[in-house]
Amino acid sequence: MRRIKNVFLFLVSILLTTGVTYADEIRRIVSLAPSLTQNLQYLEAEDRLVGCTSYCHTTRKVEVVASAVKVNIEKVVTMKPDLVITTLLTDNETIEILRKIGIRVIVYPKCKSFNDICSQFLDLGKLLGKEDKALSVINNSMKKVERLQKSITSTQKPKIFLQIGADPIFTVFPGTFMDDYITFAGARNIASDLKTGSITRESILLRNPDVIFIVTMGIAEEEEKKKWEKVKELNASKNKKIFIIDSDKACNPTPVTFVDTFETIINLTYGK
Repeated sequence: MRRIKNVFLFLVSILLTTGVTYADEIRRIVSLAPSLTQNLQYLEAEDRLVGCTSYCHTTRKVEVVASAVKVNIEKVVTMKPDLVITTLLTDNETIEILRKIGIRVIVYPKCKSFNDICSQFLDLGKLLGKEDKALSVINNSMKKVERLQKSITSTQKPKIFLQIGADPIFTVFPGTFMDDYITFAGARNIASDLKTGSITRESILLRNPDVIFIVTMGIAEEEEKKKWEKVKELNASKNKKIFIIDSDKACNPTPVTFVDTFETIINLTYGK
């Protein structure tokens, strides 16, 4: 798509016009977010990782210094990091303490789109002296998105419900990168009019989605799938289009996992 290509050119222009980084000084990194840990792997920089959260998946043993939101500041300091990378899930007090100690902390905001994902990935790559690798990953990801979009031959615009919580029920809405999974697939998000992710089961039934995707949430996703399948008047139930998808991929804002999830959604939606 023209928009995807334009975004890639825009990212390259940012890279060429921004200043010098000090990548050689960043040899010890603590990551406080699973998605950022994954991005280090895709940038071939996981060897610099010395600390991470208990939810991060690494290819080698790395010291755990945090849970999903609670950080063990003493452990972080012990790791003697040159850089701590995190998201808004880490509270401001913790961030300020680390900065007062003299540790460099970079906080990445919530990704609102696939474009945001690519922009943040490029920023991290530039910071670590991995610009070429970052651009290569982004370019490959954007090209795959284009190829997948071109593979859609259906003229229909199926209504999709993407469920990310069970009690209460939550879904994705406009202004979030997960909404791009649906809109990029030429489909309609049943929550396109919502401002928050909260939605009732009754509202979902009234909106009558053609396809339902349930993000893994432990044992609850199987129970949710069975509940929806029992509602025979629901289009998704009639069409046998109720699926469970991997939260480790769907909810992590990285270029690679975005494309993997997007491909899964296209294949299951259109029966490829």
